[in-house]
Amino acid sequence: MGLIRKQTPEQPMEVVPERPSVEALRARLDDPDPDCRREAALGLDGVPEAVPELLSRVLAETETNVRDAVLTTLAAHDTETVAGGLAIHLASDDAALRTAVAEALATMPRSVPALLPSLLAAPDHDVRVMTAMVLADLPHPDTAVWLTRMISDDPHPNVVTAAIDALLPVATSEHAEVLEAAVHRFPDDPFLRFTVQAALPRLAGTA
Repeated sequence: MGLIRKQTPEQPMEVVPERPSVEALRARLDDPDPDCRREAALGLDGVPEAVPELLSRVLAETETNVRDAVLTTLAAHDTETVAGGLAIHLASDDAALRTAVAEALATMPRSVPALLPSLLAAPDHDVRVMTAMVLADLPHPDTAVWLTRMISDDPHPNVVTAAIDALLPVATSEHAEVLEAAVHRFPDDPFLRFTVQAALPRLAGTA
């Protein structure tokens, strides 16, 4: 008697849900459900026509995780339009928004350099402090040059201290002179002086 092969039941085909249209995703940015808004923001990655709605959503969004998704999608465009639209929030009274925007800008090395002249000349010294934070993490070969310029030229000690903090992870003995000069420029700022004095011994052994 021959063996009878058992027939395995056919596996049901997996149904892949249809991707929502761009128009549907754009409409969902205003959905009452934050999870829906977050998924919509992430789903609009690589859709340039959605940039205006996403930029508007940065200020309107009240949920941190949704705003982070919006910023992630926007930063991936790395265009001057997006960078300029985000940079205006560096002057916001909302500290969490300022920080989130600075973190997003720090991932945009192609477009942020064009904004630096205006950001470094901003009349609000808090904007210049946030600019130092952007430069601290910006993957660009000239970040140390820009930070050194801030340390040498900016008239506000808080900005200079922020620039020093941003520069120190990559600073070498070549930067010791500009750091010491900053101490002389602001002799009454104990925190700036302490930051530089703590760093100088380490810099002495670097090239």
